Amino acid sequence: MPRYGNNKIYVDDSVFQKKAKKLAKKLGVDEYDFVKNQTGLLAREAAMMTPPYVSFPGLRGGTSPGTKADLVAGEDAIYNKKPGKGGGLKRIFIVVADDVANKEYRKSKGGMIYRHGRPVALGVMTNMSEMHSWHQSNRNARGRTIKAIAPHIPWVSESLFKQYAEKVQRRVGIAKASFVSASKQLEAKGGVTPKIKRHLGRASGIGFMEKTRKGPYGNIVAKADGISHTFKHLPKLESNRLKKAVKRLEYIGRQSAKKSGFKVV
Repeated sequence: MPRYGNNKIYVDDSVFQKKAKKLAKKLGVDEYDFVKNQTGLLAREAAMMTPPYVSFPGLRGGTSPGTKADLVAGEDAIYNKKPGKGGGLKRIFIVVADDVANKEYRKSKGGMIYRHGRPVALGVMTNMSEMHSWHQSNRNARGRTIKAIAPHIPWVSESLFKQYAEKVQRRVGIAKASFVSASKQLEAKGGVTPKIKRHLGRASGIGFMEKTRKGPYGNIVAKADGISHTFKHLPKLESNRLKKAVKRLEYIGRQSAKKSGFKVV
């Protein structure tokens, strides 16, 4: 079975590999190339199932890892533009005007903010390092930002919030890129939107083949924050990938038979 730990997914499912090799023999194609191809396409489909996406992709589509619209939806969610539909940064920061933030910081000396003797905010954050640490401490296992409860929410100036949000937005798509990187190492074909492609140089994804006594073996390793969301979909993806492979090879077989002059029913 696929394994998950420390924001890393390992796909080395022996059942998937065994069925893929059995199918290759049955259809008379090269085992190594077939397993490599199917593992590479599986990596692309894993990227497809990895957030962000406008709507859940399901299993019927192609192998596109995501569209520009999917990535834009993820970038918008950083600002939490759609209330109730995502874990945006405004769930953990109170954004105030720059002059208000500066005045309050001097007044509270970086400590708790009070109004009429009662605490109303955690303090004023003045740099992105503080914001990053706070952000990381308020994320769940799936990488979603969880809502902080008042008064334990810091203030941050509009200009600093914008800088930090844009920095976070630039990382949107890196989890998808981890699987795409693995697929490319397995020489899987297919297009990639520039908003995912920009991350390939730093994405932590590996795709490789092994030759064992039991035959060729394909492996996918992908690591990124929030990648655990994809893990639960892998068994269905593997099963669906084999079904698609059968249909594709049956189609190729029928086309070859037609070209050879055989009657195809």
